[in-house]
Amino acid sequence: MQVQSMKNEEKLVNNIMFIYILGVAIAGWAFVMIFLNGGIRECVFLLTGVCGVLTKVFEKQLGEKAKYVYACIPPVIGAVTAAVSNTSDCAGYVCLTHYYFVATLLLVPYYKQKLLKVSVIVTIVVNAGMMIVFPAGFLKLHNVIGWIFTGIVYVILFAACSFICYRATALFGMVEEKGKEVESVLDSVQMLSERLHTAGAALSQVSENESASAEELAATSEQLVKNSNVLSSKTVESMENLGELSNWEGVVADNVEKVEMTSQNLLDKSRENEKLLNDLHTINGEVSESMKATTDIAKKLSEAVQEIGVTLKLISDISSSTNLLALNASIEAARAGEAGRGFAVVATEVGNLANSTQDSLKEVELVIERVQHNVREITLQVEENSEKLGTQNEYFANVFRSMQDMTELLNTSVSVVNTMGDAHSKQAQVIEKTVSFNQDIAESIRNENEQFNSINAMAESNAKDIGEVAAQANAINEMVDEISRLLKRDE
Repeated sequence: MQVQSMKNEEKLVNNIMFIYILGVAIAGWAFVMIFLNGGIRECVFLLTGVCGVLTKVFEKQLGEKAKYVYACIPPVIGAVTAAVSNTSDCAGYVCLTHYYFVATLLLVPYYKQKLLKVSVIVTIVVNAGMMIVFPAGFLKLHNVIGWIFTGIVYVILFAACSFICYRATALFGMVEEKGKEVESVLDSVQMLSERLHTAGAALSQVSENESASAEELAATSEQLVKNSNVLSSKTVESMENLGELSNWEGVVADNVEKVEMTSQNLLDKSRENEKLLNDLHTINGEVSESMKATTDIAKKLSEAVQEIGVTLKLISDISSSTNLLALNASIEAARAGEAGRGFAVVATEVGNLANSTQDSLKEVELVIERVQHNVREITLQVEENSEKLGTQNEYFANVFRSMQDMTELLNTSVSVVNTMGDAHSKQAQVIEKTVSFNQDIAESIRNENEQFNSINAMAESNAKDIGEVAAQANAINEMVDEISRLLKRDE
């Protein structure tokens, strides 16, 4: 914990450490040169002062690290001095260990245990290292037992300094904390005094204004009660209207449901009719194809009958030729006389046969003419029926398209009806919520009427309490004045 008071003293302790290091360097060098007949080698004492001066010059740049440099200069330069300069058996150099002790004690005013630990570690490590490398100089200061005793004393000194730092830090922290608490309490009392003074003045002003506002509040409360009664009657009427709207909502719901069912049934029927028309359109197409095939067959039959007529004409020509040949044969048989009588009989029979063939051909021609006439009539009828069937197919196609359009319109109608049903459901929910809200409003208005009555009573009661409030305000002002006098006395 770094308290502010310690930070303010750090610069002063740095100056003390600088003066101590510089003074010991100059005094030690002078003592050795005067009393111990020192030479150039003993000038190593001045190295301590040089390090102190350099640290002082760069103290601002080092900042927090400056105190660690001051703490490490005595043990490091002292170990070098003991290793290099202690060449005689004189006991004057034994003051180096005292130099370490005093330097450690001077670190206590920093009140920083970390600094003490760094100084002790550097002192032990550097001197132990130098003692191992240059044992002669250190053994001239103390023998082994002396160094052990010195080490024990140094550890005890470190423990004592650490305890002093810990306790001083704790005490300074407590003092500073208590000081802050006292300052906080005084500030709080001062603020409380000012607030009480302000509150007293405000309370006095309030007490002066309360009388007029109490009467105004009473009048306002009566007006609010009247307005609340009017609003309550309006709310009841609104509840009745909403109830009637809720009843009509049931009728609308039934009608919407019936419209939905009717639209759905109509859509189903339309789909069935569309399927039937589709089937009928298919059958008409098949009949149209069949009529085309029948027309083709009738044409082929007419052509065959015409070919039969050509054949009959050929047979008629052959019969005429045969009859002419029979006549010629009879003439030739008559010329032959008795010898040609048998041939004349045959010629006569052939002539009769040719005549019979001619008669039959005439009858067949009549039949064929009737067949041709009937085939022509059938062909005309089939062509007429085919044209009518084509027209019928066009009508069916138009009806089919109309049914498809009607189906699409019915789908749209059903979708709109479903949407209207959803909207109606939401409307019903809104109506229910509105009814509930109006019920809550009516209940709130009744409660407000009761509260307004209570406010009216409270206003009448406040008018009686104004005098007491004024007296309390005067008492608060007197207490504020007393607190102010006490604070000024403490200052």
